[in-house]
Amino acid sequence: MLSFLRNSFSGFSKARSSALGLVNQNAIQNFTDDFLTPTSYDVLQARGRKRVLKASLSRQQKLERRLKREAREAARKQYSFMEKIKIKRMRSLLSPSEQHPGRWNAEDEVNLPDTPPTNVYFINQVKTKFYPITEALDMQRKMQQPAIFNNPNGIVNLRIELNMTTKKKTKMIANSDNIIPVPYPIETKEKRSILAFVADSKLQELAIESGAEIALGPDMIKKIIKGQFRIDDYDFCVAHTDMGSTILPLRGILKSRLPTKTNGGFGDNLPEMIEKFKKGVRMNVRGDPVYPHWGLCNTIIGTLKMNDEEILTNTQTIIEALCKLRDPELGPFINRAVIMVGKNSYYVPVDVCEYTPKVDKDK
Repeated sequence: MLSFLRNSFSGFSKARSSALGLVNQNAIQNFTDDFLTPTSYDVLQARGRKRVLKASLSRQQKLERRLKREAREAARKQYSFMEKIKIKRMRSLLSPSEQHPGRWNAEDEVNLPDTPPTNVYFINQVKTKFYPITEALDMQRKMQQPAIFNNPNGIVNLRIELNMTTKKKTKMIANSDNIIPVPYPIETKEKRSILAFVADSKLQELAIESGAEIALGPDMIKKIIKGQFRIDDYDFCVAHTDMGSTILPLRGILKSRLPTKTNGGFGDNLPEMIEKFKKGVRMNVRGDPVYPHWGLCNTIIGTLKMNDEEILTNTQTIIEALCKLRDPELGPFINRAVIMVGKNSYYVPVDVCEYTPKVDKDK
């Protein structure tokens, strides 16, 4: 009896498994047939006549398109590739004008007191006081003592905040690198190499004796253009009048270093020009890439061991040369000037209004 039941149960289980297997095979076969069988669709495309493209443009429409195209080209050529990269980096950071010591804004100090209420106070809680240059130099000499910053013979830097606007709202003052001859030369560790373009062999010897690294004649112009002679190692270039038309093909290579009467690198007196570029003061004017209507000028006016009168004379010479870059009728060119020594963060705002050009308001 037990053997009969065992055989019948095993037979039932085999039949059940075979039936389930048949069902699973049929389901899998149906799924694969439906999934792998490609389906066809009928696609209908209705196309109309493009009559708008054949319509002629009016003069006004052509003018608007041309102006937009020129504006895009001007925006594309405004900055070089590396300048665009710097602008992208600077947008994520502070602009150069907002970096220490920042840019002064008189409107932010309208409600602040003129004098501090106590002997100890925060600078940003009182209106900015502009000191005479002589008093600012005394303050810097006290701060540069060995017990504090330990830089008694430091170089005096003048940081000038500028307004770069012009008569045209979309045009700003261009960046420039100038050499300003000062009455009292400043001793610095900077080494400047000068290249002279002179046709006469005797004048070439005179240029080298005056301090030029090398003097080239007309035969070297083609070699420079072809790249056979590199001039990247030279900081400044001067040229005698006998090379006036000969150096014109080098405009694209020399760029801002091209000798001209404006920058003082073109003339008859080679020793005087070379002396100017050797001992003159650099005056770099740079626009702010984040705020184009702002600008900065960093220059040197002397050292702490120089007399105050010498530093005052150098300051007057530099500011007068700087103010020639902008029409005085547009308003004040200088927003604020501060004196700093070396690389430390201590600064003193100074009053330089006596050196800026005066404008007759009645006219």
